[in-house]
Amino acid sequence: MASDNEQIYTKILSFIHSEIQDKSVEFDMDTPIAAVKIDSIDVIHVVFKVEEEFETTIDLPQDSKFDTVGDFVRALAAFIPAAGQA
Repeated sequence: MASDNEQIYTKILSFIHSEIQDKSVEFDMDTPIAAVKIDSIDVIHVVFKVEEEFETTIDLPQDSKFDTVGDFVRALAAFIPAAGQA
């Protein structure tokens, strides 16, 4: 059985995939964020989906920079109480 964090990461990855313009892009946690071509509006939509799904508030600094998709996913997951308990 997958850990809570793995399930949360998988859910956030699916949110990212649902928001990016090019649905043919394949990515995982190690993919450079630039390769996914996620723009600021997509990021906002992903944040809203995470907030709604996990009933939390995400307050990322405006100057947040992420090198990989995993960096972004872990930053969002840090605001989810269940993920922080692992």
